Amino acid sequence: MKLHITKDFLSGALFGAIGLGTIVLGQSYDMGTAGNMGPGYFPAILGTIMTLIGLTMVVRSTLHPEASESVTSWEIRPLAFILAAVFVFSLLIESRGLIVAVVALVLISRLAGREGSMRELAVMVLAMTLIAVGIFVYGLNIPLKLRPW
Repeated sequence: MKLHITKDFLSGALFGAIGLGTIVLGQSYDMGTAGNMGPGYFPAILGTIMTLIGLTMVVRSTLHPEASESVTSWEIRPLAFILAAVFVFSLLIESRGLIVAVVALVLISRLAGREGSMRELAVMVLAMTLIAVGIFVYGLNIPLKLRPW
């Protein structure tokens, strides 16, 4: 049986790798119990779910390669800009605050694609910033600095 590298296969492998990495890195935290969850509980559960999704995608794409698109070329631009956006976000989140970090994340991520208008970008920046602040600062009460001043 010849292994066909499809988009689903690569996506599943990526999900599995991130899931396994999350499980491994989460092992350094206390797990706790289901009734009294420790800081390692959520990463372990999330990592397990991601690994299972990835494994399912890899198996399905191996058994039915015709159901997914074959990889014909590697697009470096989207990969480079998405990785750069995450890296810049991680650099800015503590020093400049959540608002500046999210704005930078969305703007740099937008460079990964070739379509979309400036209006769509402005709406996306506003929406993602409001959602991030709403969820993490007000919903989960995470003490994040909002702005640089």
